[in-house]
Amino acid sequence: MFHYIDDGKGLRYVYVNGNRIKCVLWANEEQGLVCFIPHRRLTKKDKRKGEIYTRLLRGNVTVEFINEQSLP
Repeated sequence: MFHYIDDGKGLRYVYVNGNRIKCVLWANEEQGLVCFIPHRRLTKKDKRKGEIYTRLLRGNVTVEFINEQSLP
């Protein structure tokens, strides 16, 4: 399952090989990929392109929902 920061599914914790990762932009459980911002306070933006420095992790990815939204 693919998880994105603005997909509206609620808050979640993302783990890679059992280690919790903070500042995650997106995660793909099936492919075992996580894209995150390693230094949120020290982020440098390229003014021409508007890009943010990110890293890609690979491994056993699990996502745990904090507050699941219940449908009526």
